[in-house]
Amino acid sequence: MLHRFHSFTMAALLLLTVFGCSGVPESSTKDTLSETSSEPETARNATLLNSKADDFAPVLFTDGRTVLVTSNRKREGSVLIRSPEYLYGEAVYTATRAEGRISPELDQLEKWTSVAPFYPGIMDRLNTGTPLLHDATARLYFSATYLEGADGGADIYTLPWPLSEEAEALSLQNVNSPWWDGHPALSHDGTMLIFASDRIETLPSVQDTGRHAPQLWLSRLNQSGTWSSAEALPPPVNSGTAEMSPHFGADGWLYYSTKRWPETGFEIVRSRLLHGEWTEPERLPAPYNSAHDDVFPFLTADQMYLLFSSNRPGGQGGYDIWFAEMSYCVPLEVVVRLFDAERDTRQINPGAHIALEVIESATGRSVVKNYTGSDGRFYESCLEVGTHYTVKPVSKSCYQDTDGVDFTTPLPGEIGDGVSLSIDLRRLHLPEFHVVTDSIPFFVTGYWYPNTTAELERLRHRLETGKELTNANFIDTSDYDYDIAAQRVDTWFAQLYAAIDRMLVPLLDTCYGDADTLIIFVQGYVDPRGLAWGTFEEKQEVRTRSAVVKPGTVMQRQDGNVKLSHLRSWYAMHMIDDQMASRSERYRYLRDQQRIRYQCDGGYIGYGEGGDTEGEINDPLKRKFTVSVEVRRK
Repeated sequence: MLHRFHSFTMAALLLLTVFGCSGVPESSTKDTLSETSSEPETARNATLLNSKADDFAPVLFTDGRTVLVTSNRKREGSVLIRSPEYLYGEAVYTATRAEGRISPELDQLEKWTSVAPFYPGIMDRLNTGTPLLHDATARLYFSATYLEGADGGADIYTLPWPLSEEAEALSLQNVNSPWWDGHPALSHDGTMLIFASDRIETLPSVQDTGRHAPQLWLSRLNQSGTWSSAEALPPPVNSGTAEMSPHFGADGWLYYSTKRWPETGFEIVRSRLLHGEWTEPERLPAPYNSAHDDVFPFLTADQMYLLFSSNRPGGQGGYDIWFAEMSYCVPLEVVVRLFDAERDTRQINPGAHIALEVIESATGRSVVKNYTGSDGRFYESCLEVGTHYTVKPVSKSCYQDTDGVDFTTPLPGEIGDGVSLSIDLRRLHLPEFHVVTDSIPFFVTGYWYPNTTAELERLRHRLETGKELTNANFIDTSDYDYDIAAQRVDTWFAQLYAAIDRMLVPLLDTCYGDADTLIIFVQGYVDPRGLAWGTFEEKQEVRTRSAVVKPGTVMQRQDGNVKLSHLRSWYAMHMIDDQMASRSERYRYLRDQQRIRYQCDGGYIGYGEGGDTEGEINDPLKRKFTVSVEVRRK
């Protein structure tokens, strides 16, 4: 049943009834059609359903195994062409397949039976079509002309489902009018009926019938089981141009077609009833809409595909059924917490400025890379529905246990606020540099500079001249072969410098943000023997974390020994800093930016192998220092 309006340029405005999988009247779903993600596939022609005539009002049953279409094609017994526009008059056709699939597969004829009349004798009568199967109420709604109880040329009827030959079609009282009424859509709960009608206040006449632009009308189910008098839906649903083919999608939105943008013909839009008000219609993007007429949207029960009718090029003639995968955006929020290397809960910081990537598990494809904000939060606005992903840090070498977090995005009806998850990252165990026991004496007895080859030579020169270290009586170079030790000390320092240059500085530059500082901590050790009397004969004042040693300070007994441990940490620290600054431009830059800082302290007593308080007290191998590193927030 094709309905014409002289004010339209489209070839045929179709009198159809939309199959409604239904949706709740007031929806708070936040599902959004994607306009920023990858575009959906090009719409596919539903070859199975189409003919050279007009084919429209697609319906796919909830189980995905039965499809319906209304068409004015020639059928068995229909020999009379009603008009060049109406052809043989509308009837409902169907095809089935053995199993329901996610994809409708309406372009794969081998998956379906051939199209045949749907319930012959009931749904193939002249100008009967656009069925709406409402599962919740187990009723079938459709439009037809001149059935018993009709109010006009086209009216809306209902039958109990499943159909039987004995069932009688009931005209919807208070819904139908003497004008054209069709395209019924029923809400999920069955209480709200929206349909298209070209009715006006006056009665139809020979001179004035079937020539008005349709609007969408609303009738509600009363407690008595009757339908209320129909009222036109207010703006912004109706635009005053033309609205038709409403459909309550499984997502709770009202889909329909509107001609409010006349330059593109009919366009598919959707609106929802929210807090008692209809939202501004959202115009669907390509491929659902085109520069031609796009009408009769039908959202599959799984909300994954939109079926619709269009006279766009590429079809078999007239209006054809097309279908395209729906493109949804699933928002993702990841909260990153950063622990220290030992996962001390007292040292938890937001994982600020950490590069994360989201990887599609099936393909290994990285779909997005971005940084967390200063609050440790990572956002992605548009992931695909029903897809398995892994989110993990880009720099795997920066953290422990970097396998990431696996998750699956919800299906369309469950998107809500999207996916929220958290990732706990642990810092790497940064190295500590310790002297291997009884391998290297780092200091000459009583001296504070490390025993490198260069420093050993300078020490001997200072002792020979007798001018610089006149009261440092405890300095002794004769109790050990410090020349051989100095060579090993040189090797140890070279390894330390290379490690810092090769690993620590790039680590800070790559794995940590501007708010992180690398702390290099030097700890000075002495053996527990104590010192003979002498003085600290240098010009600069030495400050460690817990001590101050001024020039001329008396160094004697165990108290002097402890001061000596502070001096050794301080001088070792400066030797490391000076050498690294001379070797690495990147090191100098980070140090100037206050992202590399030093700390030193003494007071550490190195006992012999017997334990913490036992062993040799005169052991040059316990005259040493250790280096540890950590990253701290500024």
